[in-house]
Amino acid sequence: MIDHLRDKGLGVDPVCRVLKLSLSTYFARKKRPKSARRLRDEQLMPLIEEDHTVSGGT
Repeated sequence: MIDHLRDKGLGVDPVCRVLKLSLSTYFARKKRPKSARRLRDEQLMPLIEEDHTVSGGT
């Protein structure tokens, strides 16, 4: 979410401040490798989105 907002032009520092998240926590998390769950979710998301579209949004 923070990266998405950063891409939209918001700074990381103000976003972290609003979320009450320290900058060091944000950057530490970014350095960690993606979990097996995260990798699997990234593989499944296009399939889920396609099924959602084909079903007419249901």
